[in-house]
Amino acid sequence: MANTNNPIIQSALLLKSIGHPIRVSIIIELSKHSSMTVTQLSNYLSIDQPIMSLHLAILRKQHIIKVKKDGKNSFYSIEDIAIKQIVNLVYNTRQ
Repeated sequence: MANTNNPIIQSALLLKSIGHPIRVSIIIELSKHSSMTVTQLSNYLSIDQPIMSLHLAILRKQHIIKVKKDGKNSFYSIEDIAIKQIVNLVYNTRQ
């Protein structure tokens, strides 16, 4: 098993976690809104909720997004501002 304390490996894992179009879309949408529920994200991006939940879990594992529970709802927001800025910079230069 690779040494996950190695900064190179940590960087590669972080970049891998944002290396999917759905996850890029999630980061962009959460950048536009202060927070959104999984249902809101699923509806807005036209992605089935189970698939959305899978991608949200990957982003949470890398601390790119965070979740705040409020009753029955879970609100997702950006945790890693640097990743938000990187994704938005790349996205905006490709439009």
